[in-house]
Amino acid sequence: MSKVKKNNYVYQSKKTEEESRFWNKKLYFLLAAVVVVLIGVITLICVEKSMENKLVVNNKSSHNITGLQFWYEDANGDYIDIMEFDSVAAKEKVTESTEDLALSELTGEAWLSIQIKFEDGGEALLQTGQFLYGFDGKISFELTDTKDEELLVRIKAGEGLFNSTTITGCDDVYYINPKDGYIE
Repeated sequence: MSKVKKNNYVYQSKKTEEESRFWNKKLYFLLAAVVVVLIGVITLICVEKSMENKLVVNNKSSHNITGLQFWYEDANGDYIDIMEFDSVAAKEKVTESTEDLALSELTGEAWLSIQIKFEDGGEALLQTGQFLYGFDGKISFELTDTKDEELLVRIKAGEGLFNSTTITGCDDVYYINPKDGYIE
């Protein structure tokens, strides 16, 4: 009988070794999955933080901009510091921090105001969006040529990872003539 117990003991020992290997594989897989998720979350947080308080001016057109100003204005006509660009050449992209444009200084609703002066002599004033709360997102201002002699202007102010405009309502498209500043 002792042989039977010994054999049974050896059989049970192999079975527990196989079970422990199985659980070790599951544990390693689980740990690897947790590490991958943590790296993904950290990456998403870094990407979202890099999109805060940015102003991107992308002049894809063939026209030079001689003056560009951005500011927030409320219903009373009060405004805060103006962010100015002396010139933005054709085919140039400029990225600046908007931390100086503190929207929290205004009470109530505010609009993003933009004044553009073209080398061709045209000048335009745009008011866009409806900022009801503080804004710490990314403002994109892009100009592109159209088939006729107008410029397509896209303005977007969004927050978060997906650049959502639900809070700002600022996702507009305008057509501007650079010679006379006419806005469509």
